[in-house]
Amino acid sequence: MKTLHLLLLGFLVTSVLAPSCKEDEDVVDCDAYHWGYEGEEDDDTWLNCYADCDGQSQSPIDIAGSSPDAALAALETHYEAVPIELINNGHTVEFEYEAGSVLKLNGVDFTLAQFHFHTESEHTIIGTHYPMEVHLVHKNAAGDLAVVGVMFEEGAENAFLKNFSDHLPASKDDHYSSSTLVNAGDLLPPVGAYYTYSGSLTTPPCSEIVTWFVMKTPVQASSTQIQNMHAITHDNNRSVQGANGRAIKEYN
Repeated sequence: MKTLHLLLLGFLVTSVLAPSCKEDEDVVDCDAYHWGYEGEEDDDTWLNCYADCDGQSQSPIDIAGSSPDAALAALETHYEAVPIELINNGHTVEFEYEAGSVLKLNGVDFTLAQFHFHTESEHTIIGTHYPMEVHLVHKNAAGDLAVVGVMFEEGAENAFLKNFSDHLPASKDDHYSSSTLVNAGDLLPPVGAYYTYSGSLTTPPCSEIVTWFVMKTPVQASSTQIQNMHAITHDNNRSVQGANGRAIKEYN
């Protein structure tokens, strides 16, 4: 009987101290975690190591149910033509922009830092994806971000992207320095209408510090240009997040 009691006691102690197999499986080593878009690193797993990714003002969203706002104005951009650096960061092709180009919002300068591509688009318009979307990322002195999203549809060859047709960095950490002067304004559609809402970064850490401006009119790129970008970036679009009652305003 004494032996039985000892065995039972040992079992109870082991049960308390040892986590279950399920708990072992749920533990995520955030020091070793590398976020991505597929498998065990897809966007459903980001919130395990990035709490903000589970916030209530996340991006991208489906642009639907927007309403005109007479208080809005056309985007005031002052972009300079500059040489540019292309970097494959393992998630997208990022175009680093020299300081000096700004987007003015309510008298505040937001400096254009970089732009990058997602295939297919991250935002949807009334439930519909476009094959590609570019994000022009601007930052003010306080650290707030203003990001302009432009949709691409398949059509004529895009003159801006043609500058880099033979130089897109195909592998992580590859880069290309272009001495050709380019102007990010050439990525914008000729019509200035846009949707705007408050949201977040669409990649970890998903910080909710972004005012989004999604242009209503898409621009065109050839099927080859879109396919060439997708061959590098793959499916690098975060799933659409809930609007959670946020207002989506539009400027026409």
